[in-house]
Amino acid sequence: MDNKDRNFDGLSRRFRDNIYRRPKGQLRLDLCWRELNTQLPHLEGASLQVWDAGGGLGQMSARLAGLGHNVLYSDISQEMLAAFVEEQSAGELRNIEARQGAIQEMASLPEMAGRFDLIVCHAVLEWVEDQPGLVQALARCLQPEGYLSLMFYNLNTLVLSNITKGNLYKLRDEDFAGHPGGLTPSHPCRPHQVETWLAAGDLEVVARRGIRLVYDLMPRAIRDARSLEDVAALEWQYGDQEPFWALGRYVHLLCRPSVKRGRPAR
Repeated sequence: MDNKDRNFDGLSRRFRDNIYRRPKGQLRLDLCWRELNTQLPHLEGASLQVWDAGGGLGQMSARLAGLGHNVLYSDISQEMLAAFVEEQSAGELRNIEARQGAIQEMASLPEMAGRFDLIVCHAVLEWVEDQPGLVQALARCLQPEGYLSLMFYNLNTLVLSNITKGNLYKLRDEDFAGHPGGLTPSHPCRPHQVETWLAAGDLEVVARRGIRLVYDLMPRAIRDARSLEDVAALEWQYGDQEPFWALGRYVHLLCRPSVKRGRPAR
């Protein structure tokens, strides 16, 4: 990543309070975790080499380390990393290595090539200017039978949201990027475009799921009258169905190297 990519130094507390201390953040985290455990049952088995690339507050790192996996946590933000290290220092998880650094720079290190059984990259792609380059960097670090868990902010939902709000000028100009300094991403992604970048890196998609589909499309007054458990159940029911997976606020794609790239054919 270069200096045009988003760094959350100075915003980590706001990020935590606005996202992960609210139901929407917990729902996002829980749905991704359930998807990983459903699609990758071997997470409960032998110890894996895992990279939480752009790990933010580190919730996925902590959960994966708690299963016994060896986790490399990284983030471009010194502030995010310091908060994560401080929180983990009070625990007993010794199988986490924490490093500050941009993903593309770390991926270029010789020891990172083909190293990981699982790479988690959640809510990072939409903050990066060179998005195809980031996907290529992550692909380089996967083992031939490894998996990439990629979640990104979905442009389709921004279009829908602006339609319902009647923001005619934004729709006309396709001006959906967030304002500098805000928490709306600067480079929201279209799912089909992301899949094109994955294919260019010889990665195939094995599972697709919309994240915060029901929660974000349901009117707030109605949503607030429902339990989060009921909303989560509907998220899970519809999140992997066509065409709804492509309408979530976020889209989660689980990918693996193609046979062309060297994954053994079965």
